[in-house]
Amino acid sequence: MSSINKAKAEAQKLIKQYQKLQEEAKNADTAEEAANKAVKAQKLLSQISTLQSTITKLAKQQTTGSNQSPPKEQEVKRATSFEDRIDHLEEAQKKNRTQIDQLIRAKEQLTGLLKREKEIKAMGAGGRTHDEKLQKELAHLISKKEAEHQALIQELDNVRQQARKEADLFKVQRDAARALMDKQKQLEREKLSGSSSYGGNKALLTGIVIGSVFSLLLGLIFLVPLLIQEKSVEPTTNLTPLIAKQETDKSVIKTKVMPKLKPLRRYRDQLKQGGKGPLMLKLPGGTFNMGSPNYLPYHDERPQHEITLQSFSISRYEITFEEYDNFARATGHSLPDDRGWGREKRPVINVNWHEASYYTKWLTEQTGHQYRLPSEREWEYAAKAGSETLYWWGMKPDKNNANCSICGSLWDGKKTAPVGSFKPNAFEIYDSIGNVMEWTISCLRRTYQGAPSTGNQWRGGDCSQRMVRSSSYKSYLKNLRTTKRNHFHPNTRIDTLGFRVVRVD
Repeated sequence: MSSINKAKAEAQKLIKQYQKLQEEAKNADTAEEAANKAVKAQKLLSQISTLQSTITKLAKQQTTGSNQSPPKEQEVKRATSFEDRIDHLEEAQKKNRTQIDQLIRAKEQLTGLLKREKEIKAMGAGGRTHDEKLQKELAHLISKKEAEHQALIQELDNVRQQARKEADLFKVQRDAARALMDKQKQLEREKLSGSSSYGGNKALLTGIVIGSVFSLLLGLIFLVPLLIQEKSVEPTTNLTPLIAKQETDKSVIKTKVMPKLKPLRRYRDQLKQGGKGPLMLKLPGGTFNMGSPNYLPYHDERPQHEITLQSFSISRYEITFEEYDNFARATGHSLPDDRGWGREKRPVINVNWHEASYYTKWLTEQTGHQYRLPSEREWEYAAKAGSETLYWWGMKPDKNNANCSICGSLWDGKKTAPVGSFKPNAFEIYDSIGNVMEWTISCLRRTYQGAPSTGNQWRGGDCSQRMVRSSSYKSYLKNLRTTKRNHFHPNTRIDTLGFRVVRVD
């Protein structure tokens, strides 16, 4: 093979390598990788240019040599085509250089965004510090209110003791009056002789009876206000008298006898990215009493009213860290703090209302079904599961039915428990009492006044605050019930607050 043919073959080989590098630079994942490919392509282009010069010199030598014949027409065409390809490669190199410059600028912008993200995270840490400060202030206020509450309880005990004393006095006066009346009857039976004597004794007896009745009336005057005062004081923690009232006084509220309820089916929706969504329970539609009866001292849970709901699906468990982390990694959201308690099957905490709502929108996109946060009425219907008592299992908290401050569990007052650690209600829903409070889609309303009797949502209200239901691992007796209501600003992130989801069927 001649020298010029060898040079051309080498040039063809370099051109192919150059084209391959150019294609790899276009498809590079990062600006840095694209820049490296461009540098290699530039070196190959230099080698191609050198070979071009060599080929041109060899061609001239063949043309001017004494014993050489003119180049064949085919070789001339081939040389011309080769020069065109070189020009094309040089033009492509310019375009590639422009793309590299664009990638470098994109890299600089990315660096700026990463720096800004770090600043935002630092600001977020400051926000958490602020939240912790607010929590401490709230804890102080709670302690103060609990002290005031204890003072009221003591005052109530004093009133009760005074009432008992007055009742004892009333009993003594009543017995004295009865004894005098018995004496009067005895005197009449003896039929004492002598009108004057009899009249005198009768007058004396009458005076004694009148005096006793007068004393009795005085006792009642002092006793009745005390009894009324005792009845008007509303206890906030000791619910035993109220429980007894519910069990004995059937005229207070008509208690519905609910059939034994069960979910219609259990399922998980498939996610487009792979894997499955949360375990859902499809609940039957039905009618239930929402809120607390008037004899309980929970004014924001009044008036108790009858609600009829259509069928809907709700997650069996509170959304876990495992489920939320899957969403966060897929969408670029930050991972919430677990306080070192562990993630996986524990309920997600430190998420605000907006983040919980983003999760439901992501589920909607991934599954093709409409997900959202539950409304207050959907949440309470699911939590009660046909019960009409303070807790879905009865009137007393008992032991190890939930995770709260006084529930007798391993995690009481310390941290969250893995979801499903306790028995479920009739709908097979777990942790509707304790563990974490839960966000709802409902806006703030101070009472149930004017609530519609149908519809799965009661729209409107003050949406600068969102309603939160249930109780947490820190909750005491006064906050443990299926009717308990709370409300927080949508930006609130605390370690006692999570959420579960609803799918609209």
